[in-house]
Amino acid sequence: MHELKMKLAGLIVEAVQEIFSAYLFMEAQPGPVKVGQSGDTYGAPKTEVLAMVGYSGALQGGMHLAAPEYVACKLSGAFAGMEMETLDNDARDAFGELANLVAGGVQTRLMESHGFGEITLTPPTVAINGEPELNYRADLESVQQYFKFAGGLMFAECFFLPPDA
Repeated sequence: MHELKMKLAGLIVEAVQEIFSAYLFMEAQPGPVKVGQSGDTYGAPKTEVLAMVGYSGALQGGMHLAAPEYVACKLSGAFAGMEMETLDNDARDAFGELANLVAGGVQTRLMESHGFGEITLTPPTVAINGEPELNYRADLESVQQYFKFAGGLMFAECFFLPPDA
């Protein structure tokens, strides 16, 4: 299980760096990795802005993109090509689409290079200060990869059911 989590951390780094370079014209420097311990009860990250894209098929779970509000605004603005100071509907949509791109980058790498079968994505959901409330199974595994960039700090998290569940 630890090997899969570390593989996912590496795939998250690849996907985030690719998206930051191609769409945001920024460099994302990977920081620490936080690996959830098998058997721990899973809880969604507590953060101001949390975008979630679900996975189904060969990987059951999803991807989070998490950041303080000011960082989510910076990322959304860079993606949309304009300055955004508040998380209005356009900023929320942009942050959700960034999460979708990261989730898709990990999905593609798992399917093409790591022997996973078909993995499908759900549309993104963006929660601000816990609204709407997102509910999760308690038996999920997780890996969080932190990043630093010119606009601040954020992390991406892959959460999933153990393959033998």
